[in-house]
Amino acid sequence: MRHPIFVIGVVLAALAAESGVSAQPPGLATAAWKLESLMLRDGRRLAGLVLEPDTAAGDGDDDIRFAQVKRPPGRPMYVIIWGPLAAEQIAAVDRLPPAEHEQLAARVRSFLDSRQRQADAETAVRLERHDEDGPWRYDSESFTVTSTADPGTTRTAIVTLEQVFGGLETLVTAAAPAGRQNAIAVRLCGSAAEYRDVQRSLGIAIDSPAFYVPSRRLLVAGGDMPALVAGSESVDDELAAAAQRYDQLDRLLDERLKGLAGDLEQQGFPASERAAIVQRARQRWERERTAELTRIEAARRDNDATLDRARRAFRQRLAHEAWHAYADTRLRATDAVGLPVWLDEGLAQVVESAPLEAGELRLDAPDPRRLAALQESMRAGTAPRLADLVQAGQHQFLAGHAGRDGDRGRAYLAAWGLALDVAMLQPVLSPAAIVEMTKAEGDPVGVLEKLTGVAIDRYEAAWRQRILALGGTRPASPAPPAAPAPPARKPVTRGR
Repeated sequence: MRHPIFVIGVVLAALAAESGVSAQPPGLATAAWKLESLMLRDGRRLAGLVLEPDTAAGDGDDDIRFAQVKRPPGRPMYVIIWGPLAAEQIAAVDRLPPAEHEQLAARVRSFLDSRQRQADAETAVRLERHDEDGPWRYDSESFTVTSTADPGTTRTAIVTLEQVFGGLETLVTAAAPAGRQNAIAVRLCGSAAEYRDVQRSLGIAIDSPAFYVPSRRLLVAGGDMPALVAGSESVDDELAAAAQRYDQLDRLLDERLKGLAGDLEQQGFPASERAAIVQRARQRWERERTAELTRIEAARRDNDATLDRARRAFRQRLAHEAWHAYADTRLRATDAVGLPVWLDEGLAQVVESAPLEAGELRLDAPDPRRLAALQESMRAGTAPRLADLVQAGQHQFLAGHAGRDGDRGRAYLAAWGLALDVAMLQPVLSPAAIVEMTKAEGDPVGVLEKLTGVAIDRYEAAWRQRILALGGTRPASPAPPAAPAPPARKPVTRGR
C-alpha cells in the first residue's frame, strides 16, 4: 500500500549533505544536521527523524512515522511526513543516540512551528509609550527601541533583532557578555522625512534604509517601509470594498433580470426571444464579474508580494546592521581597534542573506545576485585589487550600502566575496579568529596574510579562481584551507 506524502513547510536551506553525522566544518560554514535514516525495501533511503507511532490514530507498535528532512544546497528546506509505514515495508532503521535524537526532534519541531512561533513572538512584544502621540518604546538585554513606525513594523523589527542577535551568539561566541553595558539604542523612523532628519542631525548622508553609528552605539532604520505598510493596507481595503460591491450586485442579479424580462414583455417581445435576451444578459454579467474578481485577486496577490519583498528587504537590512552592532559591542574588547572595515562590511553582507533556522544563522551558499555581480566585475577587470581593498576606509564602502555601482560599489561587493572566501570557501576565519581580528593592528596586507598563511598576490589569484568557478545555485563548498587546520573527524555510522 502506498502512503501519502505531506509537504509541511518551506525555509531557506543549509549547506549540507543529507547524511547521518557531520563534523563542524572549519570557518563559519553551518554544520550539517545529524539525521536518522530509514531504508525502505524498495531501495529508497530517507534521511530525517524517526517519529513515535501515533497510537491514537491506530498505528501498530511496529509501524513507523518518519519526518524526511530535505536540505538541497542553496535551496529551500522542507519536511515530508511519511507514514505510518508498516514493518514489512522497512529494510533498516539507523537511529541517533537519545540526546542527539532529542536535539534533532527539537530542531524539526522548531522548523514546523516557525511561522506560528514568529506570529506568537510578535504578538507577545509589549510596546509602551508615555502619551498617545509619543514614540513606542521597548527594552531588552541587548537593545532598547524608540519607534515612530506603526506597531506592526516595530514588533517585526524587534523580533528580527532578537532572533538575529541570538543567531549571532550561536555563530560567533561573544567576547563580552550581553548586558546593559553593551546594549545598543535602536531608532525606528516612521517616515522617510524623519529618517533624513535623523541623518542630518548625525552628519550622515546615505541612501541605505538603515545604518549603525559605533561612536553612539546607535542603529537607525527608516525609509519607506512604514509608508509601504500603510499603502498596502489601503489597497487591501479598496480591493475588499470592490469585491463586496460585486457580491452585492450579484445578489441583486435575479431581481434585475426579472425586471428586464418584464420590460421586454411589455414591449411585445415573444417569450423565446425574451428568454434569449435575459440569458445573454446573465452571461455578460457573469463574464464581467469573473473578469473583475480575477483582476481584484491578481491585484491583491501583487500587493501582498510587494509588501513581502519590502519586509524581507527590511529584515535583511536589520540583520546587516545587527552584525555591525554585535561586532562592535560583543566581539571587540575594550582596548581593541575593531574588525578591519573590509571584514566587517563583508561579513555583514554574508549575515544579511543567511536564513535563520531553529535559532541558528545558516551560512550555506553564496547569495546568487552578489555572486553574479562579482563574477561580472572580475571578468570585466573592474574588481579592486585585494591590496587596495583591505586598506580601504569606511567611506569607500558607503556607495555599496546604497546598492550603487562604481568603484565604491565594487569595493563593497568585493568585501563580500573576500569575507565569503575566508569564512566558507577557504575557511580560515573561525569564531576565535574573528575575535583576534578585532585586535589586529598594523599593515592591513600583513593582517590578511597572517590570517590566510599565503602571500596576498598568491591568495588573490586563487581567490579569483574560486569565485569564478562557483555556480549561481551551488553551495559554498569548503576547499582545503590555506592555513593548517585540524583534521576532520570521520563520520560515524550507527546500525540497528
